[in-house]
Amino acid sequence: MDCNKKYKLLGFSRAETIKANIMVLATGKHINIGLQELENSIITDDFNRHELKALYRRLYGDANTVTSYDLADRHERSWYAYVMISVAMSVIYILCTISGIKAIQISLINFVVPPAIFFYPLTFIFVDILNEFFGLRMARRTILISFISNILFVTGLWATSLLPGLNEWDLNQPYSEFVDSITAVLFASSCAYLISENINSLLLCKIKKLTNSRFLFIRVITSTAVASAIDSIIFCTLAFYNILSIETINTMIISQIIIKLAYAVIGVGPIYAFRELFRRYINAPNQKECI
Repeated sequence: MDCNKKYKLLGFSRAETIKANIMVLATGKHINIGLQELENSIITDDFNRHELKALYRRLYGDANTVTSYDLADRHERSWYAYVMISVAMSVIYILCTISGIKAIQISLINFVVPPAIFFYPLTFIFVDILNEFFGLRMARRTILISFISNILFVTGLWATSLLPGLNEWDLNQPYSEFVDSITAVLFASSCAYLISENINSLLLCKIKKLTNSRFLFIRVITSTAVASAIDSIIFCTLAFYNILSIETINTMIISQIIIKLAYAVIGVGPIYAFRELFRRYINAPNQKECI
């Protein structure tokens, strides 16, 4: 934050003609000056951004007037949130790649799924939010960023598996097999991820236009239902073909679709809440149109 060196804005008078109360820092002397006169003086060159924002709100409008300083704050906060969501997407995708090599059975409901299924649906929620506030183009950019991050991560693991290990280290062979399994899953998850997430983004944007940005729950449930079905079919088929039986693969596909749809329905409430919190955070009255 910029620091005042010569002058400091203390406030405004409440008289019929509003004047600014300025303190000269070197002497402590107070100056009362008209707003227009203040704007045209060199005093404002020493103001920080918050003082300038207060001055221009008093000068040109009420408290709801948006100045260039408001826009700068909004821009900074908005991009900070975008970066955080992009990082979260990358972390979740890498976690899903690692945990996707293991198939577990939930005997109570006869589901066969990889542990990644409990994390992956979160990416659909993040993509929904990105589409709401940043548009289709930026949502696709985050998908690409997380995809490249995952590729680099798995490539690094694969490179370490090629290095000779100590003979007394008992995990040489298990480590190599583990990395090989991750590499195989990477191909399946990459295909499923790129196709399903882009379909999810496209459907969200199209439905948003058709409904005039209303009925968020329709967008979320419809897009997630279609995207999750495509993702599950592609991933399970590519990752476990010739490893598990066709019957088991079909069970995995159905199990994943049901779990992802449950996430979509349960996630509508958090998306509504997060969208409102996000709008308040960046003080944005309107959402960005899909482009």
